Amino acid sequence: MVTRLIAALAASGLLLAACGDNPASPSGTGSNLRLMLTDAPTGVDQVNIYFTSVDAKPVGRSLEHLTLNLSANPIDLLTLDDKVVGFAAGEVDPGAYEFLHINIDESRSYLVENGVRKPLRVPSQEIKVMGGFEIDDAHVTTLTLDFDADASLNKLGNGDWMLRPVVLIAGKDTRSRD
Repeated sequence: MVTRLIAALAASGLLLAACGDNPASPSGTGSNLRLMLTDAPTGVDQVNIYFTSVDAKPVGRSLEHLTLNLSANPIDLLTLDDKVVGFAAGEVDPGAYEFLHINIDESRSYLVENGVRKPLRVPSQEIKVMGGFEIDDAHVTTLTLDFDADASLNKLGNGDWMLRPVVLIAGKDTRSRD
């Protein structure tokens, strides 16, 4: 059974100015899973990530594609400094989940350093978020994903940048439906 709850969908660029910190979905659709982002790397002007989709691994089953509404892309991670913003929300089947994969389009992701746009390599083309969570019909589950900027963003010897995302579930919030 798929449940419906209040959606979170905010910034993608990684913050859409019109949406701000509002965890409400601009499409008005409901959801029982909200994904939020926080933190940002320093030392560069922008880190723009283009998110394409989210997959999750239910306990005892194979990896599944989640049909979530994503915020506008790309999302500038630097706009997250001291903020938590929604970037995906939607209806998810109830149950226990082991981990998430957030898929990235490397060809549309980039970094700006000293005013110059540079390609951003993302070797795995995904963010692997380890840590279990539970979805049920009576609650909205909000997972706040915390980027470890120092461990994720690496400047290579040739001046290029590589993103090897290190992301943890910083917070899990389960609220009853109203």
